[in-house]
Amino acid sequence: MNRAADQFKNFLEDFLTKNALESLNKTKKRTPVDTGELRRNWEISSVVRKGADLVVYLYNSKEYASYVEDGHATRNREGWVEGYYMATISIEEIERKMPQRFNREFLKFMDSLEVG
Repeated sequence: MNRAADQFKNFLEDFLTKNALESLNKTKKRTPVDTGELRRNWEISSVVRKGADLVVYLYNSKEYASYVEDGHATRNREGWVEGYYMATISIEEIERKMPQRFNREFLKFMDSLEVG
């Protein structure tokens, strides 16, 4: 791979990681706290290639995380506990800003390239 391609790959990985970290921080702030376990267990993966896409995963290893995120039926199945959508809302906020951020940061990246 040539130098410019390496630099662009690094730019993309840095851009995605920065946005993923912001999603992580927003998600943690929105996560309800009882013991703090759920909030402490939010993590992001490194940037991985999935087909033609570069992806970062936001995840929580606590088995009950999806119930708090998405909601769940009550134990007697007669009611519903609404989810907090802490990750969903945070990711949507970041995704709305990403095109404008990408354009701005890409222009800076292009200006920083050593041409010639």
